[in-house]
Amino acid sequence: MDRLKTGESREKATFLATLGFAAKLDGVTQDELDFIDEIAEDFQASKDELDAAKKDRDEEAVLALLPNITNEKTKKQLLRELFFLGYADGNLSDNEVIFLSKVGNKLGIDDETIERISEWVIRGIEWEEEGQELF
Repeated sequence: MDRLKTGESREKATFLATLGFAAKLDGVTQDELDFIDEIAEDFQASKDELDAAKKDRDEEAVLALLPNITNEKTKKQLLRELFFLGYADGNLSDNEVIFLSKVGNKLGIDDETIERISEWVIRGIEWEEEGQELF
């Protein structure tokens, strides 16, 4: 995601706005807010960019932003981060699943790849949890 640190302000804004909307789908938790803050920090986003990402938008407005993301790798990274965000509270709600599917489809990611990303995220979370138990 280094490419979003410099010069890709529309992609960065879209990435953050999509995360901000997704966090609100099943009620925002502190873990979800912290997750978005970490992503914004990774992007070296300004406070204004972070505030803009967290502003209220409807689903149509968020989906309309997605064509701003043109890089194929960034599209998949957004979906990955959306799955991590969705699982941050320990449960991926039906509303989140539906929204993530819409995002993936709008970005041109096929259903099989969406499923593979989801499974990869789950394995990563399980791996981290196992590591916490071991260490």
